Amino acid sequence: MGTATLTKFSILMTKIVLLNDELGSQMQIYLALCDSYKIEIAENIQSAMYLLRKAKPHILLMDYDFNQFRTNGKTGIDFIKKVKKKYSKLKVMTILEDEHKSLEGTIQQNGADGVLYKPIKNKQLVSDLQKLAAPVAAS
Repeated sequence: MGTATLTKFSILMTKIVLLNDELGSQMQIYLALCDSYKIEIAENIQSAMYLLRKAKPHILLMDYDFNQFRTNGKTGIDFIKKVKKKYSKLKVMTILEDEHKSLEGTIQQNGADGVLYKPIKNKQLVSDLQKLAAPVAAS
């Protein structure tokens, strides 16, 4: 009975794909959320797209300044547009450097459902994700 309950519970957990190449903040986010959410960590854009397709997460939590965007000549906005075009119901929370606050409006106009600023504060992270996940839990 314990296993069935655990399986049923994990099916109901909100799933998040995390795209962040800074190991310190990646681990901070994972540890802050792993008790309440099912977290999948994407190591690069390709694995993020794979996890979005296979894991069917409710939320993508992504670092706007992910290094692979720059090496591909793309931006976080390009990735958000691509993801939202393919997965329109997916919620996207973008992590921004404090110095990029001026981009918040543009990022949200292009599909981000929320913005979180570095340095990440666990309390704010949990609060913002609860708000984003609330419509998911209701459906």
